[in-house]
Amino acid sequence: MSRWITMRMPRELDCGIKRLCATIGLAALIGLISPHAHAAGGLSISNPDGAAVRALVIGIDDYQHVRKLKGAVADATDIVTSLKSMGVGDVVVLTNAQADRASVLREIGSLVERTKNNDLIFLSIAGHGTQEPERVKGSEPDGMENVFLLPGFETTPTGSVERVLGSEFNHFIRQFELRGAKVIFVADTCHGGGMVRDIDPRAAEMSFRQVPRYTLLVDELKPVSDSNDPKSELDLDHTAFLAAVDRYTKAPEVRIPGIDGLRGALSYAVARAVEGSADINHDGKVTLKELFSNVRQVVYQLSDQRQNIVTISSPPQTPDTDIAFELTRGVVLIQGPAARAASGPAGSGAPVEGQAPAPPAVTAKAPNIPTLSAATTKELPTGDAPAPLHLAAPIRLAALDGKTNYFASVVPKDVPVQAVQPTDNPDLIWDPVSHDVIAWGDVVAYGIDVASLPTVVDRTAAIRELKRIATRSPQIMRIWPDDRQQRAGQTVEVDLSDVGSRAVLLFNVSGDGTIQLLYPVGSDAALARSASLRLPLRVGEPFGAEQIVAVTSQQRMVDLETVLMQLNRRRASGQVIKSLERYLPADARIASIGFFSAP
Repeated sequence: MSRWITMRMPRELDCGIKRLCATIGLAALIGLISPHAHAAGGLSISNPDGAAVRALVIGIDDYQHVRKLKGAVADATDIVTSLKSMGVGDVVVLTNAQADRASVLREIGSLVERTKNNDLIFLSIAGHGTQEPERVKGSEPDGMENVFLLPGFETTPTGSVERVLGSEFNHFIRQFELRGAKVIFVADTCHGGGMVRDIDPRAAEMSFRQVPRYTLLVDELKPVSDSNDPKSELDLDHTAFLAAVDRYTKAPEVRIPGIDGLRGALSYAVARAVEGSADINHDGKVTLKELFSNVRQVVYQLSDQRQNIVTISSPPQTPDTDIAFELTRGVVLIQGPAARAASGPAGSGAPVEGQAPAPPAVTAKAPNIPTLSAATTKELPTGDAPAPLHLAAPIRLAALDGKTNYFASVVPKDVPVQAVQPTDNPDLIWDPVSHDVIAWGDVVAYGIDVASLPTVVDRTAAIRELKRIATRSPQIMRIWPDDRQQRAGQTVEVDLSDVGSRAVLLFNVSGDGTIQLLYPVGSDAALARSASLRLPLRVGEPFGAEQIVAVTSQQRMVDLETVLMQLNRRRASGQVIKSLERYLPADARIASIGFFSAP
């Protein structure tokens, strides 16, 4: 075990975390990355076995008898657009009322009939999920079967028909496999459990892709099945599963930077992976490991740790080497909406099966880090002020009591702000009694008066931009032990994977926008000596949101490192974004993950 050394740092630090010491662990090195072009630049997706790529995509928001969703149809549209822009011609989409049970069974049966040997089949569904007692005894570890709800579902005899059992999807997947096809199944739903991190009751209501368990007094569903059906996903041979969450947590609909409304983080990440972001080593071949690692990290970042996706490959598959799909260059006739801007590749190194395991054992220890001196939080000098961030939408600010007159003097320097009601989907909610600032169920900052709100608003815009940048080319990073709200004196650990021989910059953006450089500091090595870097941090005042940001590159980023040293302990979130835009090297990987603390 390594020895953690508590830094002699004053409690009045600008950020609510105290760095301890960095520790280094060994892990396998993965190939370096280079940027990918999107289909508009000549890329298309292809099947490594030379056969066709086909897809059935389902998205449901408009439920008639249970709570409606807000982003599942947009998820389906996004995936369809990505597949078509990458040259896939056989794509069927069913949304809302189109996705009744008869239509779903008809289209999936038709897709089975069209499937040929060595085809690659994408199946994707975004909508509500739940669980029911298993029909085949012993088929599920906990005795509960996953169920996908369709728009007309209700607990009446007629409404009971409008659902699809997980075992039925397994039945059809087996039919694809019997025809010699491989399958990628994306389930952007949730089927049980609650949240690890509580939601602040003052926050706007969050949208989850789950309905409570129910009892069917009369069940008229007649499941599709036959003697060849697998008992579980693990009985399939050539199928990769990506599920939004495990059986014990919920899948929230999230805000994607630069996109209006709510979305499913898993569907969004899969669409970007299809466009090429998952090809880590730029060899034109996306392995199952690359696909799983890329999508997991993007979802983890976009959900502020609320989601850890589950990835399962069939036992005969070898994720390290089995190819999910290939990316080829050539002229692609794009139908439908225009292709998006280029997506960068992802980092690698995270485990690929199920939930991520505990961090690797420590095998070496970095030198002790000198004591950091305290500094008074201050604004940047006028001459160093960053240029405004050009965002498509202002930051929407609401007071908990609905009054807007509080914000007459709130003038952020980086982004515009719009005063709205708490029911109008605000980005931030300010409590005029406690002066706490809340965002998406979490307290971002405690005790913020009106005069200090502009720095929190600017910080919100900066974090939005950091997430957007990190989605293009993610660096694998985890924060341990979990996403619970951390308390004073507790220790969290930042774990970076696949950083061997790469330069590492690690910094924090606190709830009020203060920057804190975490690595390298003092005698830290600029280039990581091993493939895993672990950094323990101790939670302290001020409490609220902490956004840990990692930037890695093959070469030392001297200019960016210098800027971060100059901005250390300053409320300068906007300046950080402008500096990243200016100094990021072409091979940069970025991680941006939030955690939250409370007294």
